[in-house]
Amino acid sequence: MSLREPTVAATEQHYSVREVAEMWHISEATVRRMFQNEPGVLPISMPQLVRNRKHRPHVLLRIPASVLARVHQDRSRGFGLEVQPRRGRVK
Repeated sequence: MSLREPTVAATEQHYSVREVAEMWHISEATVRRMFQNEPGVLPISMPQLVRNRKHRPHVLLRIPASVLARVHQDRSRGFGLEVQPRRGRVK
C-alpha cells in the first residue's frame, strides 16, 4: 500500500462531539467522556485557541462511523449484575 492510497478509516464518515450528542440525545460532555480514550478516535489539538498558559489546549474529537457503531453496540448489549453473597456477618 502506498502513502497515496486512502485507507477505509481515513475516508469513512467522521462525526464531531456535537453531532453524536444530537444523534444520541445526550450531552456533549458525556460524549467527550465516552470517546476521549476510545481507540480510533482522532484527537485534534488546537493550541491556538488557548489564550494563556494556565488553560489546557482545546482538543477536538473526530469519531469515525466504525468506532461510533462499535461503542453503540457495546453499550446497547447492556450489562449484568452479579450478586455476591455477603461474608463476615453472623448474627
